Amino acid sequence: MNASGEFQAFASPRSPFGLRVCDLGWTAALGFVESLISMQGNRTTLAFLDARTALRQAADAGYRDELRRGLLLPSGGRAFGFLMKALRERPLPAHYSAGTFVPALLTFLEKGRRIGIAGEDIARIEALRDHFVRHAPWHDIVAIAPDREIAQPFDVVIVDAPRFAEEKRIERRLAALRTGLVVMAGSGLSGFIGGRPALAAAKAGVAPAEPSFA
Repeated sequence: MNASGEFQAFASPRSPFGLRVCDLGWTAALGFVESLISMQGNRTTLAFLDARTALRQAADAGYRDELRRGLLLPSGGRAFGFLMKALRERPLPAHYSAGTFVPALLTFLEKGRRIGIAGEDIARIEALRDHFVRHAPWHDIVAIAPDREIAQPFDVVIVDAPRFAEEKRIERRLAALRTGLVVMAGSGLSGFIGGRPALAAAKAGVAPAEPSFA
């Protein structure tokens, strides 16, 4: 992770686990992420602070260090939201999740970008690629399978990894990849394959309902 120093100006000084989180509303956060994507050679990793992320950072010191250098958006369910509220002097202006932020970002980026979706489940990432191609057809969206040789750079890489072990393997594989932004989505994009096995959804051509960004 290598977030711009500007991020510190938008980060909460008091957050759980000693981590700073983005203290911006939706429009400002999307605009800031767009500026990070546009900065050539300044790779940034974006993650969502929820119970899953908290669990991994507690057990993985290297991951915790990466979170401290990257862009961390507040997320989580109701219980995690209460924890965040208790550890802050003022409420956060917005909460995010992979399922809302990723499609919102693709819509927000008006200029066509090269987008990669990386994962180990080929059926899942192909179903996600098909969904996002329909959602934002002006982007060049590519599924990055485990055995695919990656030669060309990407503007954004979305990592679909429901399990920690997958996430770590994909992180190592993408370490040398040229990209402006890596989004660690965890399992947060599962809703876009209709709640069914990815292969079945992909073959059926099912288009899940768009998320609400309200």
